[in-house]
Amino acid sequence: MRIVKAHLQRFAIDLSGNIAIMAALSAPLILYSLGLGVDYGMMTLQQRRLQQLSDIGAIVAAADINHAAGNLVANFDENGLNIAVRTDAGYATKNGSLPLTADLEQFDAIADFTPGTYLADASVPLGSRFAAGTQPYDAVKVGITQKAELTFATAFAAAPNLRAVGTASASKLAAFSIGSRLASLNGGVLNTLLGSLLGTNLSLKVADYEALTSADIKLLPFLDMLATDLNLTAGTYDEVLATDISYPRLLKTLGKTGGLTPTVTRALDAIEKALGTSQIKVRLEDLFDLGPTGERVVGSGSKLSAEASVMDIVSAAAIAANQKKQVSANLNGPVPGLATVKLTLAIGEMPKGAASNGIGAVGATVRTAQVRLALEVSTLGINSIAGLKVRVPLYLEVAHAEARLASITCLGNGARNASVGVDVMPGVAELSLGDVDPNALVNFGSAPRVTRATLIDAPLLDVSGLAHVNLTNLSKSKLTFQPADIAAKTIKNVSTKDTLTSAMASLVKETDIQVSILGLGIGLSKTVVQSAVADTLSALTKPLDELLSNLLTLLGIKIGEADVRVTDVRCQQSVLVQ
Repeated sequence: MRIVKAHLQRFAIDLSGNIAIMAALSAPLILYSLGLGVDYGMMTLQQRRLQQLSDIGAIVAAADINHAAGNLVANFDENGLNIAVRTDAGYATKNGSLPLTADLEQFDAIADFTPGTYLADASVPLGSRFAAGTQPYDAVKVGITQKAELTFATAFAAAPNLRAVGTASASKLAAFSIGSRLASLNGGVLNTLLGSLLGTNLSLKVADYEALTSADIKLLPFLDMLATDLNLTAGTYDEVLATDISYPRLLKTLGKTGGLTPTVTRALDAIEKALGTSQIKVRLEDLFDLGPTGERVVGSGSKLSAEASVMDIVSAAAIAANQKKQVSANLNGPVPGLATVKLTLAIGEMPKGAASNGIGAVGATVRTAQVRLALEVSTLGINSIAGLKVRVPLYLEVAHAEARLASITCLGNGARNASVGVDVMPGVAELSLGDVDPNALVNFGSAPRVTRATLIDAPLLDVSGLAHVNLTNLSKSKLTFQPADIAAKTIKNVSTKDTLTSAMASLVKETDIQVSILGLGIGLSKTVVQSAVADTLSALTKPLDELLSNLLTLLGIKIGEADVRVTDVRCQQSVLVQ
């Protein structure tokens, strides 16, 4: 008995072999954990593969939405996958259609798709850009569901379903522009203003300006030619646009583009000759914004036909060359009804991407220039102030007008069959009658102060005036360009009730006229003199309206209005968007 007891005591205190025992006890748990790790790794790889299939499936489906189910089945079959595609009527398979009640165990996975529209706008939350079921369809969301493949975990758990979703949309681009088209022209005014911007004297005729406005050029071939003329080694269009070139070189290359009439080429040649050896510089990116097309290699071109008016380029380049500068000119003679006209013009700095001609997707924006204009005109009074010189100083500030691509809707049956929506905000303007310090015009960081101006300064009569009209009721308007509008390059106009003519009339009507004679307050004669001054100002409404219209039109601006056109649109190959 003592021997047995001793053996038991020795066994109880003997530690040898404990690790082996613990290892034996822990082995199932270790193997279980390893099995879960293997299954998790396999599920991760399966999920990744499923995501790739749904992404590719979305691109395939978006390429031809009307035949999305058949194209998905064919794509899966080409990749050696037996996947059924759910439709409203049942399941599409490589062997034909099956009803919704069919047994689906034979398939590797089940796919479904949802057509809709996609708004590629960075200002819209990512999850809200796809609108399921909204027509006309231009995007597809494809989901694939597959049971997970488990090796070890099947002994104690059912395999979960894995799902991946991809969304693709047709890549959509449009070429569009904003500006102001020439209407009622005064060649003398246009020559003086354009000549002042370029530092020369011009003598073009109204017919020349009309021809320049009517002529369009294709932007990318023009840039190809310009890169060749300048011997540029830049690889992309964006690199060409970043180049500073001389204004005469720009005109020379414009004149060599195809399809221009003799009148247009003669007008361009006349401007170039008038410039002489001038090396006034302009940066092309201030004229054009090519969006994603700018990343293309020079010479590769694009199927997108982006076009611009020759007059747009001529005037926009002159404006761009005078950013943050002040230009003065005398317009005496060209404007009937006005004895003298002195002009002072200041042009604001153009922010990057503020070109008036652009190519882009939804969200792309084109803008006009921001300008300040001080005019001092004179005329002879009428009625009781007949024969007296009436001085009328005007100050006009116009913020840029803006057009933003709001939507591009692909209608199917061709890459060009699409409609384009453009949100347009006309340039907000302030129009004042009063004196302003010309030296303050170029400082766009603050507004110049407009003060009461002397209208008549005669030995026995002093008349002053002050008025202000603020066009604050401008609101965003939506223009829609259908395929026929785009094909015809139709110009559409946004106009508010406060156009230039009504603004001038309001300014004259609201002018606060103060009169004094011999330094004393006017008694009974005050009303008569005020009435005569008011009549004189009213008679100036039409000539001033014509003058401002011509000046602003050359600058691509209309007060309370904007002209927009879309020259081309493309629904290109589908791309993954989510």
